[in-house]
Amino acid sequence: MQHRGRNAIGAVIALLSLMLLAMCAGAAAVVMQFRSTKSEIAYLQREVLSLKERLARIDQAEKARQLEKANTGWAKSGDNKSGDNLAQEAALNLSADEIRIIRDYIKPAQSADPASTPMNVGDPIIGPTIPLPSPLTEKVPKLIGARFAIRNGAIIIVKRDSRRADAVLGPN
Repeated sequence: MQHRGRNAIGAVIALLSLMLLAMCAGAAAVVMQFRSTKSEIAYLQREVLSLKERLARIDQAEKARQLEKANTGWAKSGDNKSGDNLAQEAALNLSADEIRIIRDYIKPAQSADPASTPMNVGDPIIGPTIPLPSPLTEKVPKLIGARFAIRNGAIIIVKRDSRRADAVLGPN
């Protein structure tokens, strides 16, 4: 009987030791997985940084290409390059139908301050602008990416990557 009791205690100790070893092995696997995940996150952060730098270079090259294209277009026109002519070159040419469609979608409130100076094409836009509604850009594709603001009851339209008024639709 005493021999049986010692065998049972030995079996329990062996079972507990086996469970302890299994838990240690599991903990080691979790630590290794954690380290692996940590190094993968660091690698992905470096990749994201690299991609951001490449995107910035591509954007810069695209802007330079657009500027060169615009400068080439102005040089070919042979016009005097005064500020007024540059503003006219950059202005959006909207037809009467396009203006009507824009006014159907954007309804500015009447200006409370009639004494302030009106905006003109080429004037810098100060303050926030709002993206044009997608149904409007679907009907007038040249406005894709454009934004607008309302100043003194007028609708000011700003083309993509511009901070100047590209079209000014005066109050009705």
